[in-house]
Amino acid sequence: MTTSDGSVQGHTQIHGTAPRNRAFTIVLLGDGFTVDQQAAFNTACTDFVSALTTTAPYDKIGRAINIWRINVTSTDSGADDPAGAGGTGATARTYFDSTFGASGIRRLLVCNGLTVLQTAAAQVPEFSVAIVVVNSPVYGGSGGSVGTYSLADGATEIAIHELGHTAYGLADEYAYYAGGNETGHDHHPAGEPAEPNVTLNTDRATLEWGWAVAQTTALPTMSNPNCASVDLRPSVVPAGTVGCFEGAHYYHCGAFRPEHNCKMRELSIPFCQICRQVIRARTKVTRNICALTPSRDAVHRYDGSGTS
Repeated sequence: MTTSDGSVQGHTQIHGTAPRNRAFTIVLLGDGFTVDQQAAFNTACTDFVSALTTTAPYDKIGRAINIWRINVTSTDSGADDPAGAGGTGATARTYFDSTFGASGIRRLLVCNGLTVLQTAAAQVPEFSVAIVVVNSPVYGGSGGSVGTYSLADGATEIAIHELGHTAYGLADEYAYYAGGNETGHDHHPAGEPAEPNVTLNTDRATLEWGWAVAQTTALPTMSNPNCASVDLRPSVVPAGTVGCFEGAHYYHCGAFRPEHNCKMRELSIPFCQICRQVIRARTKVTRNICALTPSRDAVHRYDGSGTS
């Protein structure tokens, strides 16, 4: 469960031709892949590239992005899956110590982020974001200083969602925390969220994404009629309409998302217009930062965000 449980094999560029000091650079690192399972990790990385480059807006900005894989072996296959969080109780000796069950939520998959960042910096010094691919069929992922995703069904969708957190600071737009029946999530507490795709504000004049809201679109666009539960009604406006839809940031009421649905709310859904704009803008900014700072030294921080 430490770096003694495996070794770093090396790095390989698998996508992109942008100058290394100017690209937005994604590194994919494997955890829970044994020596004999490195081909499976390589395949997972290829699948990620295929999915990302056909997902808007990445399908239009792919030339700005380089993607590398870093092959890392682990003694055991898989990840820890604590029984206390509803898992099997399995433990696995892996290089980055990946584990399900953070904060008591089985799907919340985390790892030793400091080791990940140190490994990424040593192998690809100009990296912009590090994502750990965890060799487990159990559904899970997270975002923060490091992103993670498992090889459950829909793995690449999990990966792109978690990239939204880790690379761009996007919030989860769903209105629950641990599944929808938890207490204490009826009303969002006071204080405007820092993330660019959720808000407590429905004032047209000061709304952060007001530039994208048509004058004919009501604000709020949809309000939850019962704050004791998640609002599961279909949209009252056409798909793609930007407005303020209540229920986001893990709360049934009080927080609003830009569109009725988005990849930051539900996998296999396109990113909403606001998230697409953030991705385009921050990819460009990060490229400029990378040109000035070819290496980094960051400390792992898990802030509870980024669950799928």
